[in-house]
Amino acid sequence: MFESVMWKYMKEEKDLLLKTFNTKLEILDMEALYIVAHGSSYNAASAIAPFLSKWAKIRVYVYTPSAFINNCISIQYEKKETTCVMGISQTGTSRGVLEAIESIRPEGFKILSITNEKDSPIEKISDCTYYLQVNEEESNAKTKGYSATLVVLLAMSIQMAFEKKQISIDTLNELMDEIKNQIQDIPDCIENTIQWCLKNNYGKNMNNIYVIGNGMNFATAMEGQLKLMETQCIPTMFSDIIEFSHGMHRSLNEESFVLLINDGTNEDLMNKTFDYCKTKKYNICMIDTKNHTDDQIINVKDYKHTHSILLITSVIQAISAFVPENNGTDPNRDANNDYTDWMETRVL
Repeated sequence: MFESVMWKYMKEEKDLLLKTFNTKLEILDMEALYIVAHGSSYNAASAIAPFLSKWAKIRVYVYTPSAFINNCISIQYEKKETTCVMGISQTGTSRGVLEAIESIRPEGFKILSITNEKDSPIEKISDCTYYLQVNEEESNAKTKGYSATLVVLLAMSIQMAFEKKQISIDTLNELMDEIKNQIQDIPDCIENTIQWCLKNNYGKNMNNIYVIGNGMNFATAMEGQLKLMETQCIPTMFSDIIEFSHGMHRSLNEESFVLLINDGTNEDLMNKTFDYCKTKKYNICMIDTKNHTDDQIINVKDYKHTHSILLITSVIQAISAFVPENNGTDPNRDANNDYTDWMETRVL
């Protein structure tokens, strides 16, 4: 589940990496980007959207296909020459994403895509395609594809910011080094997480979990609840730390598991929630970048620009694989697997 194939991006020098993302499309004057994606791809786009907006100085909006088709009215008020639509589909066959893109193509917007499959349906209707370049996923819960999507979007953001002259070469190097260093830290991060899980017998008899993030890692909480839902096949929920106290907290009990993501965003509220759950003896774990010491904390290195998103994601992926195995279940077991066929989720 944790093959590091996607990290091939960072084995090359920074300038070679940027050449990989030569779009062959004039996007230097892009003012707005609308991203359409399902599931983990949607979560990855939501995570990186503020990073892209901050550094490249463009407006970024992320939609599920249904929301894009039915609710995205604002795009009608955009300038077509400075607005792009991006579809993300690891297989390139996600029916909803394809239908969303097809619905907007007649309007004349430039179409970008991210996929793992060359000559896939999504590439055929795109003006430019970025490739994930990961090996086949052996798990229903996408991990390599998700992490690779984060890397591609981060690299694309940095490239766009540099080409638009929004950042200097020194800042480009600083941002790229931060990504590269996180990637190099991933094996140790995963090993530390597994050892922590073993020591704490984490997730034994888990039947529900709340994953709470904030800021850039709010979307990581979204991905965390999805991964644990997919592998453990249990009810899960995500929230940001401020919204958690507006009703969701009332459902906590002695059987509840709470997973906090503390990257320094609203740190006081994260720490107060952590302490509260400890006093109630709830099953609390905090992924922490601020070097706190506690038996119920998994520490990861702090990377300020990207909020350690690649490392925090790796912790969540490791937990998502560990918990079902700790409960004697197969994370890839049949759990209504025929539903996606029934709903014709993918095109042939």
